[in-house]
Amino acid sequence: MHTNGDHAMNDLMKTLRQRCFAAAAIAAFALNAHAAIGSASAADVTLDGAPADAFAYQDGWNPHAGPMGDTSGFGTAFDAFGTGDFTLLAKYEDSGFPDTSPLTFTFAQAPGGTSGTWSVTNTGSDIITLDLVFAIHAGNQGGAWLFDDQVINPGATETLPGTWQILWTVGNNGSNPAFSNLTLFERDRVTTPVPEPGTYTMLLAGLVVTGVAMRRRNRAH
Repeated sequence: MHTNGDHAMNDLMKTLRQRCFAAAAIAAFALNAHAAIGSASAADVTLDGAPADAFAYQDGWNPHAGPMGDTSGFGTAFDAFGTGDFTLLAKYEDSGFPDTSPLTFTFAQAPGGTSGTWSVTNTGSDIITLDLVFAIHAGNQGGAWLFDDQVINPGATETLPGTWQILWTVGNNGSNPAFSNLTLFERDRVTTPVPEPGTYTMLLAGLVVTGVAMRRRNRAH
């Protein structure tokens, strides 16, 4: 048998729960509402010592979403560098990257999850050139960095080292969100055989002959 006191207590607890849920929802909204690009730029991700060629940022975007990733966050932002469609190259998971041979990737986070390193290695025998997009999801935002016409020479000694950092901000305190996931996209991949050593010898010989001929012609005049 429930007394009036029991009903009153139940009503009070229900009201408190509702207020707690409402407060949590408001806090979550406020966190997202104060997301900002901050000082984020193309220089935040590097490869082989060079910054990205372009950068795109979007609030509420997760490039990792869906089986093929989501490119809507950079949409047409990179069209100045080409007009083809970007396709999924790899998604970084807790266990690492899937097999993307002949390209292989590494990824690491520094303590705090707002910066780290990455690398690209071409384990094949041909030169690979492609538009490569490095896309990070952190907080409820996504950032994408484009490396246009990136050349990746074959061989383990040709590994391209890179760095990354997250500099957009979220929340009232303007903090940088920690890394959530990484997705790589590609476009316009071209494979070129490595020239044989004899090709360089013939080219050098041709340049020498051309130089001698031009010198003789100049003397004749």
